[in-house]
Amino acid sequence: MPLAGHTPIHGRWSQHHRPTATGTQTGRCTISRPGSGDGTTDDDDVWHPPEAAVVYQGPCRVTPQPADSRYVVSGDQRVTTRGYEVAIEWDAAEVREHDNIHIDTAHDPRLAGVDLRVTDVRMASEQWERVLIAEQDLTDLEAS
Repeated sequence: MPLAGHTPIHGRWSQHHRPTATGTQTGRCTISRPGSGDGTTDDDDVWHPPEAAVVYQGPCRVTPQPADSRYVVSGDQRVTTRGYEVAIEWDAAEVREHDNIHIDTAHDPRLAGVDLRVTDVRMASEQWERVLIAEQDLTDLEAS
């Protein structure tokens, strides 16, 4: 039980631990938000989606979720996904569900180049890093 008028966690506890959290983010990633609008068509009448906006580019830590890949049926197609937790710098610009994460570099060469989709943005009372839940669509990988 803390003393009256005191808390067991210092008011700047998160601020003090942020450099340590950022130091564990040994990968680099780019997070982009799908563009809005109608897109464009070129001279050959080929449609191109609106350009995505980069909302974050910097250090990240990617950790697999403890569950194995999961299967869902979307329309008539079975979709296979694998979940990841992605931590980025605490003061990054707002990241939203459905934003895309591209892993630019990672110590694990199999992880570099992987694309993920944000499914949840976690919040906490103490904040030393921004935690995102994302998934990788494995459907196309299974077919190849």
